[in-house]
Parts: sequence; structure tokens; C-alpha cells
Amino acid sequence: MHLREHEIPALELFLLRRSVAGLAEQSERCGHCHRTMLIGEKVYEYSSGQLRCELCKKDEHSAPAHSHLIHTPEFGHTIKVIDQRGTQAPAAVA
Repeated sequence: MHLREHEIPALELFLLRRSVAGLAEQSERCGHCHRTMLIGEKVYEYSSGQLRCELCKKDEHSAPAHSHLIHTPEFGHTIKVIDQRGTQAPAAVA
């Protein structure tokens, strides 16, 4: 089903645009090229507080203070399965 913009109700279009704009504000962007980082991409943070993507890192003359990976929005909100098979006490023998 293909809908054109004028076929989408005005309220629905407004809510869609507002949610996309909100997501764009929350995402990390490269301080050099202003590109939104991709999930799984490594981001480099410098002592000045500037962020650089993998592509723009080569243009920076100083070494990054630290780096981290970009995670999905669900990161930290999902169930974490912990394998506890090796930590259980053995059953008593009768």
C-alpha cells in the first residue's frame, strides 16, 4: 500500500514528524561531519568533549580520551540472561 503525503491525515503526519525530530535530537552526531552514528559504530570522544565518527577520526590530530559503541535504543531495557549453572551447590547424596 503506497500513500502519498496528502493522503495521510494531518494529525498522523504531525505526530510522525515530531517523533522523528525527537529521535534525531537524542542521537549522537559527529562533531565534524554532523552525521548520525550507526548502531554498532565506534565513537571517539576527545578531551575537548567533541565526538568523532570512525570516518572523521583520522582528521583529528590528538588521541581520543575514550571510545564507545553505539547501541540500539533497547539497550539496557531488555532481559539479561545470566548463566548460573556453575555456581549452584551440588545436590546432597542420600
